[in-house]
Amino acid sequence: MRVTFVSFDDEPPQGGQGVMLRGMRRVLEVRDVETAVISGRGEHAVDFPNVTGRAPLDFSLWANRNPDAITHTHPDVVHVHGGPGGVLFLRRLDVPVVYTAHHTYRQAFVPSDPRRVLSPVEGLAYRRASRILAVSDSTADAVLAMRVPASRVAVVPPGIDLPELRADLREQGRMLFVGRLEREKGPLAAVRLMRRVLQRRPGWSAAVIGTGRLDRQVGEEASEYEQIEVMGRVDDATVARELARASVLIMPSRFEGLGLVALEAQARQTPVVGYDVTGLRDAVRDGGTLVGEDDEEALYRAALRVLTDDGFAAELGRRGRQFVATEHSWDVVGTLLRQAYAAVRV
Repeated sequence: MRVTFVSFDDEPPQGGQGVMLRGMRRVLEVRDVETAVISGRGEHAVDFPNVTGRAPLDFSLWANRNPDAITHTHPDVVHVHGGPGGVLFLRRLDVPVVYTAHHTYRQAFVPSDPRRVLSPVEGLAYRRASRILAVSDSTADAVLAMRVPASRVAVVPPGIDLPELRADLREQGRMLFVGRLEREKGPLAAVRLMRRVLQRRPGWSAAVIGTGRLDRQVGEEASEYEQIEVMGRVDDATVARELARASVLIMPSRFEGLGLVALEAQARQTPVVGYDVTGLRDAVRDGGTLVGEDDEEALYRAALRVLTDDGFAAELGRRGRQFVATEHSWDVVGTLLRQAYAAVRV
């Protein structure tokens, strides 16, 4: 079997879509599935014109105008990665199109946000696809709300590797934020929480990983505290090390397709504290604490409990790793992908 992936993100990944693409390719190739990638950035990037100033949208326009560039290797299935920051692909091809819905424009943006205008286009793309693989139950519900038949929607969550536990790396009181420095990810709320905790415990530390339009504001918020490292963009090995070092991962996201970094943290027995929002509640069940959206006081109290109650933190860590091992095995994901491809080729 041959599968061609169409994804804006690629190697090295800049977000969850690229990370999931990497894992899918790896798990399929050991199942004798040949894979190819056409992407908007990274190792397999193509040249496409700057039309709108938004690279994922411009790549989508290119992909719709150049279907032969996607099918020239004669794939049995074309697998598109969609959602905000992903690909909007509306063309009908001679081969089945499978979509991974990481999240939806309706989930991601309030009605007043101009980006919400792409929601009907996204719905049309999903209705034209042979099958939609949602990364979470909440994303599946959002896809169904777009009038996609339930028979064509399935949940295929991202797989997560279970790393060797490194208790020697864990640092008491270390707080961590990992994500794009954009409003919807809540980095400023995370830094404000870090500052409050460090006022009480100046010997503790914190780190912020990521870049985005809030780079300057995050830097300014953290500048008064030398204990807060603003690390910018780092490689995968550094992210993995920092997740293992942290005593708590702070995720004040307004939404998540699923919350891949939350799963990565729990795989290392690092508890997660965040807002109880779409997607994140699918990723954080037993391995963390979620509070009401935008309730920074509750977020602070939840983080402080994890940081000061060793028994509570250890129990969250144990349960979180067990959840990831049970629900996010790459072996299970590989089987689900093969089943999805087989179904659309009938």
